[in-house]
Amino acid sequence: MPPRYADLPRPEDGSGLPLAWGVWGPEDEIGTLNRITAATVAAAAGEIRDGRRFNLNLPLDEPFGATHQGSHRRRAAPSPTLIADEQPGRLIRDDKLDGFWLQGSTQWDGLSHFADPYHGFYNHAPVSAVVHGAESRNGIDKALRHGIAGRCVLADLARHFARIGRDWGPLGARRASAVEVEACLKAQGVALRPGDILLVRTGWLEAFRAAPDVDARDQLIRGTNKGQDYSGLSGGEDMWRFLWDQGVAATCADNPTVEVWPYFPWKPTLHWGIARLGLVLGEFFDFEALAADSAASGRYTAFFTAAPLHLRGGVGSPGNALAIR
Repeated sequence: MPPRYADLPRPEDGSGLPLAWGVWGPEDEIGTLNRITAATVAAAAGEIRDGRRFNLNLPLDEPFGATHQGSHRRRAAPSPTLIADEQPGRLIRDDKLDGFWLQGSTQWDGLSHFADPYHGFYNHAPVSAVVHGAESRNGIDKALRHGIAGRCVLADLARHFARIGRDWGPLGARRASAVEVEACLKAQGVALRPGDILLVRTGWLEAFRAAPDVDARDQLIRGTNKGQDYSGLSGGEDMWRFLWDQGVAATCADNPTVEVWPYFPWKPTLHWGIARLGLVLGEFFDFEALAADSAASGRYTAFFTAAPLHLRGGVGSPGNALAIR
């Protein structure tokens, strides 16, 4: 069993934060995905009762294809090309994508996405090993080979906060604490167990799709005049402790960053936790249909499966996720 959060070593590096390197061995490259075991997957199979499937992925051109060019400092929607191959007796179509950002839509962050400013990339991976190819460390292909599957638990923060009258919205850097996430789950009648994938609905995607025009959608990407100020999970130690001690294998949200944004250098953030704890995060997931079904049925769990792209050394990947009930 991994140690409790309070028992993780805290090196004297000035941060005061724990470092979970070596918890799953010196060569580990998948972090909290180690919480997913054959037993947790087999137990989660009981979530499949009537075979209904919920796609959790945005189209590859959403959100950036619905905003002005340059709404993100780097990422943009891919440009597809349809290729015709026509000869007597043969009619074929092929296609390709140009400008395909692997984290430009529903996405997984690999453990090579963020480094710790004191120690570098997760579990002693040198900068020289964060490359594409067979010699890479912490690439998204390692997550694929391990497999992302098991029980998912939806925390519908947007509906919960609306019900209790909590001030909330997709922008404004509103912060959901670990205590509030626990309260949301309790109100929904569900509890986390080790190996679960936590799905967090903030309401950002609902607002994006309801925006009346491209300028309004742009603002939901760019943030207010104060800059990117997404509402989301707390990135502080309360959330580090909660996710670690609950045994969460991965955390996905419907917003651009999972956690509240902006983050401040040298302060705890979930993205910093990618390097220090091996946290696995996913962003821009589509929980709208699943959340509507949960609100109607009162059931907030499902079987979850995802297959990141098998790009050796990939820093991220499209989500490729399904929830099945």
